[in-house]
Amino acid sequence: MYIEIIIPGKLSKHLRDAFDFYLGKIKRFAKVKVTFIKLGGDLNKLSRGVILKNEAKEILSKIKGRKFVLLDLFGKQIDSLEFSKFLDMQMFEGEIVFVIGGPLGVDEQLRRLSLKRISLSKFTFTHEMVLILLLEQIFRGFKIINNEKYHY
Repeated sequence: MYIEIIIPGKLSKHLRDAFDFYLGKIKRFAKVKVTFIKLGGDLNKLSRGVILKNEAKEILSKIKGRKFVLLDLFGKQIDSLEFSKFLDMQMFEGEIVFVIGGPLGVDEQLRRLSLKRISLSKFTFTHEMVLILLLEQIFRGFKIINNEKYHY
């Protein structure tokens, strides 16, 4: 299975160990590519709406018409078992693309075009933390699919 995660910005140094840890754990189940795109602009020079539109345009250029799942504060909250069932269904498709919005959120166009919208929590997290949490849930999902214990 091929998983691509598209996210604006770059990963802060303090999260690099967790990022590498989960990518290493997932690689026996799937190939994962994390695509970092440039942020949509400087909030001191551009409006929030323009920045979100710029990020959406860049994200859509990377998606290239493929279906994608949007990690969205206003998406549906699901538990790990439901997420693992979703991952299992997507394995038949051969790939899954996840999109994480930038620091200002996501443009409405991404919400409209997404296959599914998932919220990780009612809490608001930084986009970088969402990446780490998503990687952990992908790993946990594969452990559930394969009936393996998960203890970390």
